[in-house]
Amino acid sequence: MQQFSYVIRRADDVAVCIEKFRANAPEKYTSLLITVFTTSVEPAPILALTQRLGDAFPQAVIAGCMTTDVIRNGGVNVNASVVSFSVFRTSTVQLEIFSNPETLAEDGKAFYRRAKRVKNLAAVGIIGTLHALDLQPFLNNLSALDENIVIFGGGANTTKNAPACVFTKGQMLEEGFLAITYAGPELHVHASRNFGWKPLGREFVITKMTGNHIVEEIDHQPAVRIYENYLGILPGKNFDRDTLAFPVFVRRGNSYIARHTVGCRPDGSLLFIADMHEGETLRLAYGDPREMIGDAQAGCTDMAAFRPEGIFLLSCFAHRMFLRGDVKLELAPVRNIAPSYGFYTYGEIFRFARSVGIHNMLLLNIGFREGEKPSAPLPVKNDTSTRLKDSLLLVERLVRFVSATTAELESANKELNRMARTDRLTQIANRGETEAILQEAVTIAAAKGAEPLSVLMLDIDDFKKVNDIYGHDVGDQVLTETAQVLRSQLRLGDTVGRWGGEEFLIILPKATEKDAAHVAERIRKAIANVHALPHDRSFTASFGVARVAPGETFDEFYRRVDSALYDAKNSGKNCVRVAPMKKA
Repeated sequence: MQQFSYVIRRADDVAVCIEKFRANAPEKYTSLLITVFTTSVEPAPILALTQRLGDAFPQAVIAGCMTTDVIRNGGVNVNASVVSFSVFRTSTVQLEIFSNPETLAEDGKAFYRRAKRVKNLAAVGIIGTLHALDLQPFLNNLSALDENIVIFGGGANTTKNAPACVFTKGQMLEEGFLAITYAGPELHVHASRNFGWKPLGREFVITKMTGNHIVEEIDHQPAVRIYENYLGILPGKNFDRDTLAFPVFVRRGNSYIARHTVGCRPDGSLLFIADMHEGETLRLAYGDPREMIGDAQAGCTDMAAFRPEGIFLLSCFAHRMFLRGDVKLELAPVRNIAPSYGFYTYGEIFRFARSVGIHNMLLLNIGFREGEKPSAPLPVKNDTSTRLKDSLLLVERLVRFVSATTAELESANKELNRMARTDRLTQIANRGETEAILQEAVTIAAAKGAEPLSVLMLDIDDFKKVNDIYGHDVGDQVLTETAQVLRSQLRLGDTVGRWGGEEFLIILPKATEKDAAHVAERIRKAIANVHALPHDRSFTASFGVARVAPGETFDEFYRRVDSALYDAKNSGKNCVRVAPMKKA
């Protein structure tokens, strides 16, 4: 594979570009992909350019879009177009055009079926008008493709007063997208993902939405309040620009993904280009210039190890706006790896946690290579001492301050949360936490066909006498020693909590009443061997055991296990009693 790219600023540059490529191109190749990214928003000259390229290379696949700025060989070009020729020796490139927003889900299913039949499919690239249509129904189908198939893409973007379009030879779409498949027995495609934003402040909850792209309320307040209250950003003409450096992070599983707001409605609702869902938690985020540049350098080290023959870059417009003149520090590392080209996007398409979706705030590097990589490593020099401009240097120092205070706040919140759920004396779960876990566990276990769940409730025998005779300090020691015994006798996944006073409760998932009775007897003996009282004296405990019955409510179950404990206390104490199973 070989890649050649040229900057075009005037109509005369097109002929020069074509001649230069012809002079450098190999004599034989199986496929030619010509991509055009332009800052122009005038349809006529763009279509004339694609027509001229198509006439010169009739067999070529031609695809492109409008953008704010174009990228070529680690640099940014303004008020220009970049034409790139990707020449494949043994691989094939195919283009499909989609222009009906009403049939995206069905189109996605059909495209998936066709893609499954493509032999040696290595990648799918998408260029679309993501601002004008919801592409997610189409992308959902691509998630089922083999995980080794790289899926990437971006949205047309312009800051000028005109629609951002995608185009191919003789056709321009204000609402639609192009899907390009790359296949070949020798074709290798590698993707790296760079970020650079960090979470800020506490978590919020999305409490009301319209569809998947309009957030009406956050924490039951108009969504815009998080920007008004915490950042002083008010709705207005430049709201999307003002919030560019402060996206929101949405929690998906154990990770966060970024979402940039693209507008604010009069009612305070926020508009997003990518999907969000009611009930999800989110946080504000902020840009870290040093992190962005560091991520880019790390991504280039990873890409250098792949040894690409050509690199396609898709960068969120936020990177360009945030870093401004220092954006060259983010792009420059690719120069010594392979020829590169790309554009600034309005949303990035990428596979995250197995799902293909639209993301924000990313810089994607897509490397292509035909054949095996050379054995000799490609040295990459990353300058970690890069000097930022004064404006970003100030931002970096503020970022450091915010990072440190955010980390301290998170640590404090975690400790407060732990304390709120933990019994102060015994350091096991308190009554509230234990009851919440028990209620949920009983509800699940009472369902038909559910796995067994049993519970032990124990009470320290004659505990009032311990306090009266020896004092509360000794009583506290008895409670602490009991908690230590309980912890030492249980499995990972069991729950032990202080139910109140001298009562403790143990939740045993996947345990029958027979299993639970054995555990209770083992704990009973272990407690009897603890000599926590003065003069080396021991103490005992009584146990009630019950298993959750199908269809049983929490109150019904609690009465049974409490009754079993009552029977143990009335049977001479220091014993185990099992509650009869409730009849269906």
